[in-house]
Amino acid sequence: MIILTDTMVGVQCSKCGELHFRTLSRFAFSHFNKEYFSCSCGAPLLTILKIEDSKFRIEYPCIYCGKTHQIVAKRSAVWGEDVLKLECQVKKLPIGYIGKRNSITGLCQEMKQGFVQFASQLVNDEEPDNDFEYFFIIYALMEKIGKMAEADLLGCKCGNNNLAVEILPEGIEIICEKCHAVGMISAADKEILSKIDHMAAISLEENMTTLINNPLQREKSWIKKQ
Repeated sequence: MIILTDTMVGVQCSKCGELHFRTLSRFAFSHFNKEYFSCSCGAPLLTILKIEDSKFRIEYPCIYCGKTHQIVAKRSAVWGEDVLKLECQVKKLPIGYIGKRNSITGLCQEMKQGFVQFASQLVNDEEPDNDFEYFFIIYALMEKIGKMAEADLLGCKCGNNNLAVEILPEGIEIICEKCHAVGMISAADKEILSKIDHMAAISLEENMTTLINNPLQREKSWIKKQ
């Protein structure tokens, strides 16, 4: 059996849904018994702890159920020829994979496509679970806002196009850290997804807080920043 010195981790962030790839080296455990990966949004992606000489506990927060799952795997399963699947232990859906890069890249792309399809079906469901509906509305909003940013359709009238996005319990805030303008998007209703689709661009008003859910009447929603 061939045991590799490096392996690749492909895992989806439980907070923002972004797919990340990280290299995991066996030598990382020569002096420390723990390796930790996090997303650019700040959420944890994966924690691997060495519990015995040849066994590791892998912990990963779940994008589907919100829980943190864990599995125990042998060294040969983490750094081996076969792919190790990380899945939601409630929904039995893949969250990530560990293995050689050329083995997991395609699987991770299929996983991401399946997740997007699952999200689309859920937000169009007549009677979805409330927690699930909220989560996938948030995810769909993040996807749409990300595409707007890539197309230079997201910015602030103060001239800053490098805006921050923060996920809140009630929705999403788009923040201009230059002039402190804020755009608020409520995730209480999935109709916001079609509204965002019909918006040519999102441009924050300088020094103002704007309710983006109702862009036609947003001037009534402005709150002057102190």
